[in-house]
Amino acid sequence: MALQTHRVLFIPELLDIVFSFVDKDANITNACVCKRWSDIALDVVWKDVDDLIHLFRLLKPISRHEDALEYYFDALPEASDWSRFEKYASRVRSFKFRPSKYDLEILPLLDDIARTRTSLEILPNMHTLEWIYTTSAYMERCILFLHRRLKRLTVTAPSQAHPRPDFYTDLCARAPHLHTLTLLIDFPGNPIDAELRSSKRSSYPSFITRPPSSRNSLGPKALPTSTSSQDLKLGYGNPANVASFNPILEEGAFPCLRALNLSVRIDHLDSFFRSIFAPTHLTTLYVNSYTNHTPNEVHTFFVTLSEQCQRLSKLHVQLYHKILPFHLPTDQQLSYDTIKPLLTLTTLTTFELVHKYPLQITLDEIEDLASKWPHLEHLVLNAEPLFLEHDAFTLDLRALLPFARHCPRLRLLGLYIDADAELPSSMTPLQPFATLKALAFGTSDVHDTSAAATFLSRVCPPRCVVDMGITWTEFGSEEHRILPTHLRFALQDRCAAWQAVGKLLPALIQLRLEEKERSRALQEEVEDLRVRNQLLMDKADTKAKDTCVIA
Repeated sequence: MALQTHRVLFIPELLDIVFSFVDKDANITNACVCKRWSDIALDVVWKDVDDLIHLFRLLKPISRHEDALEYYFDALPEASDWSRFEKYASRVRSFKFRPSKYDLEILPLLDDIARTRTSLEILPNMHTLEWIYTTSAYMERCILFLHRRLKRLTVTAPSQAHPRPDFYTDLCARAPHLHTLTLLIDFPGNPIDAELRSSKRSSYPSFITRPPSSRNSLGPKALPTSTSSQDLKLGYGNPANVASFNPILEEGAFPCLRALNLSVRIDHLDSFFRSIFAPTHLTTLYVNSYTNHTPNEVHTFFVTLSEQCQRLSKLHVQLYHKILPFHLPTDQQLSYDTIKPLLTLTTLTTFELVHKYPLQITLDEIEDLASKWPHLEHLVLNAEPLFLEHDAFTLDLRALLPFARHCPRLRLLGLYIDADAELPSSMTPLQPFATLKALAFGTSDVHDTSAAATFLSRVCPPRCVVDMGITWTEFGSEEHRILPTHLRFALQDRCAAWQAVGKLLPALIQLRLEEKERSRALQEEVEDLRVRNQLLMDKADTKAKDTCVIA
């Protein structure tokens, strides 16, 4: 047994898993145990690096120059130093750089590395690079770590820092096999358009994004037309990014694009999907807009999607315009007729809709929707409107029942309801959800928390949770994340009530399960007694028939 245990401790895959759960200091100790452990432990120690000073101290000692406010090598690295460094550099798989991590200037150190290196590939096996910079000078040094095997690159910067105009040309040349590129920067304008377009024949990345704080929007021809792109995300979070969206695509643009994520006016996006060469083979579309769209604009957009993007399986439409009038404008509410065109998308498994006004939809229409989308897995049907007047409710907890009957795969359901409205009798049999994991009630209202929790315990499976609250404050620029004070207080009260429901629900579900188990056991006992009784009756009847009387 001891010998078998000894052998287990030398299985590389097992050791790698074990070492990944201990801290760096413990793995440094593990590296000193034996040669077999050393290689595996060092791989774990140097796999993810976020401290440039710590890494390059392996070359030469690094000191602080307090007068010049900078780091520097005590002596410039030589070829023998770089040869020794390769043992550790080849183990690095992920590298993150943030200037804010260092209290002194680090540019001179990076320049010495550039001058003395003996190979263009400083970290030859690195596949992920995250480079956060504060000035254009730091952006230039990012190129030091680009190489052909790099797969994922994230570049972030404040709005005042810009890369040089030909940075993207260098990017394509030095890291031609990127499949994920995240650009969290301000684009300098039209000069970048040609560069992004010039990457068409390269293996261009699959994911492009920008931060909520960026101020400029993409020019009309700024979309890269990659032949290998699968995911594209642009202008997320700030309406200033997408004051105008009118990209012009060439034939063959985005042949492999499957997921698109945009912050854009939906009327502009509607025109985009109706244009020639639009990527209509999407399976995932995520749209948010801060414009006050009319129901007719939303309906037209959904008609376009139903006609042009028939492979959609996931659709998220978030309309985050939040200026509210004093009275509910019923002609500005979205309705079941607004979203009805989407019912022709039979492959849709995820649909999310966010709008400031409650959705006009009846229980009968909910029944129709659930029956036509039996493959739904995630549905959030405007669960968090900001207009909270009580007369705007059209649904109650009975709206959950059609989804329990028709959507066996449903894992997330979000609705805006009045939980204090009429509930089915406790004697009425209800079909429970089969796979539901979460109920999102957003800004719904509830006062009788015990009655709501009791009803939910009849239809919710074990470990199903109740979610509440809003996403309106999570996206957009600073001004778009602020809600009026009276609205915040009202939402806090509603969230507190739903939290009380969420606390009661697990105990009630468990109690109901135990009650079902006792009922099942009692039924089994009754059935057993019935069978025993029948056997005794049959036996008694047999004896009576077999009796013989002789006179």
